[in-house]
Amino acid sequence: MRSGTTLARPSDAGAGAGVGRHAAGRDTGAARAPGGKPPGGSLSALAGAAASTAGARIGSLLISLVAGVLSARAPGPLTTVLDRLAYLAHALPGVVIGLSLIFFGINVAFPLYQTRWLLALAYATLFLPLAVGAVAGAAAQSPPGLEEVARSLGRGPLAVLRTVTLPLILPGIGAGAALVFLTGMKELPATLLLRPTGTDTLATELWTATAVGAYAAAAPYAALLVAISALPTWLLVARSGLLDKEDR
Repeated sequence: MRSGTTLARPSDAGAGAGVGRHAAGRDTGAARAPGGKPPGGSLSALAGAAASTAGARIGSLLISLVAGVLSARAPGPLTTVLDRLAYLAHALPGVVIGLSLIFFGINVAFPLYQTRWLLALAYATLFLPLAVGAVAGAAAQSPPGLEEVARSLGRGPLAVLRTVTLPLILPGIGAGAALVFLTGMKELPATLLLRPTGTDTLATELWTATAVGAYAAAAPYAALLVAISALPTWLLVARSGLLDKEDR
């Protein structure tokens, strides 16, 4: 007796699975790059990375400005504790910071969960010592006598900070901002855990492409990371005078 149901042959099932695997591979990595060009584009990933690190740079610089000037001008137990706390967070892996902030965002500050602000907080926590070290070094090298002269001429503390201290430590502020920006551009674990849905950075796009073996698609992101890192590094080295010493 013939049944109304049609049984699928094993060969048909295998063929269907093969087609499904091929289509999945084409949708993930292989079809990402006809000619090595990802569909989203390198510029959109660069814009996402820059937007994600903007808040971290602002927050890190504000905190490092206070901590750096205090450590150089008013060393004491409080400034020592602040300095140690900053380096303690820097010693933790990005996965630990990311998971901790996920718990914080879900249970304490849910409106911040899946936003760039929580990702910027992770960047600021991870890379704060880079900015603090740069600002503190610049403040320690600037002569405090200039600030004393300004105060003796009748200027208040805020006026001295704005007209004397900030111009003196401006190179350190710029170096700290560049270090936070460069390190944040290549940060992967915390970015994967905390980035908002639909937000991609150079590091995440590079990781996604290489995970499926699409090395041609990963090449533009790797080249952009190298180019972005090379220019500020060259400027920092040139400003430090190391290139002039090598020429001699």
